[in-house]
Amino acid sequence: MKKLLLVFAVFLFLAAIPGFAQDCGQGKKLAEKTWEKWGPWQAKNELSLFKRDVQKLKTEWNWIASNSGEIVGPRFLDVDGGIENGTIIGQASSTFVTPPSFNNRLEVTINQYNGIAQTGVVICAMDRDGSLTQLETFTFPVNSKGQTKKFILNNVSGKIVIVAMKNLSAANRFQYRINAK
Repeated sequence: MKKLLLVFAVFLFLAAIPGFAQDCGQGKKLAEKTWEKWGPWQAKNELSLFKRDVQKLKTEWNWIASNSGEIVGPRFLDVDGGIENGTIIGQASSTFVTPPSFNNRLEVTINQYNGIAQTGVVICAMDRDGSLTQLETFTFPVNSKGQTKKFILNNVSGKIVIVAMKNLSAANRFQYRINAK
C-alpha cells in the first residue's frame, strides 16, 4: 500500500510541473492566431472560401513554426476526415488545432498503431473570446497491440478544437493516426 501511495504522490508531483502534464495550452497560441486571422466567426455560405483561407493560414503557420527553431509545434487538423500521422517519443507532446467548426458535433479518432508508450490525451474547445473548455481526457495504456479511441464532441459550433497528446513514458514511443470529421 505504501508503494502505491508513493507512486501516486510522484505522479501528482510530476503532473504539477509544467511540461509533465498534458493540457491544451500549446495549441492555444495557434488557436488565437487563427481567430486573429479569421476575425469574428460566422457561418460562411461559401465553404470553399473558408477552406482556402484556412489553408493559407495553415501554410503561414507551418512556415513560422519551421523557421522559429521549434522542433515540434502545434499543427492544424482539418475536419474533412483526412488523416495525420505522427510519433511521440519519450515524454514529448503533439498538439493539433482545428479551424472553427461549422457543425455542432465533431468526431475525433486517434488510432495508436505502434509503440507501447502510455499516452495522455486532452481535448479542449476555444471560443472566439479565448475561453478554453476541457471536453475530454483519456489515457492510452501501455499496449503493444494498439488501440483506437473515438471521441464524440458536442456543442462545438463556432469553436476551435485543440487535441493535445503527451507521451508519459520516458523511453517508449507512441505512433498514431488522427482524424476529425
